Amino acid sequence: MAIQQLCEVLETLLQQHEQLQQYAEQKKAALIQNDVNLLNETVNKEARLIKLISDAELKRHDAVYRFYQEKGFQATSSTKVADVIRMVTNSQDKLRLLELSERLTSVVYQLKALNDLNMTLIQQAIEINDFSLNILAGSFEPQDFVYKKPTDYSQSGMNLKFFDSRA
Repeated sequence: MAIQQLCEVLETLLQQHEQLQQYAEQKKAALIQNDVNLLNETVNKEARLIKLISDAELKRHDAVYRFYQEKGFQATSSTKVADVIRMVTNSQDKLRLLELSERLTSVVYQLKALNDLNMTLIQQAIEINDFSLNILAGSFEPQDFVYKKPTDYSQSGMNLKFFDSRA
């Protein structure tokens, strides 16, 4: 009984994470195209989905707890699906749990890679914006490209100012 519930919850989690992966792809496209409206819309959808994933995760924890109770054991908060798989005696249930667990793990790793790529794209966009702001604000002082003594460089204004977004 608890195994069936756990399988259903894992299937739900798998579908939700696949949807989250699609949202990550949409965010990547929005970042590349510099489409802020699409990015905001996708982030809002993603936030709602994360809430659903959190609810499903609570159901997964409850199903694991019930399974352990059926077997006469006490589940802890660190009990994993892999621990349940080791305790399952029915080979069909074990294979189903193993397949769902592996697929979910694979999707989570792919999602992490996409999120890392999106973070890199965001960082590059921030750097481009900082550079553009520095150019527009005239933070770069004109440089004299004529040779001077090294002691004269500090007097000629050769230092570059950069916009510090952390300030």
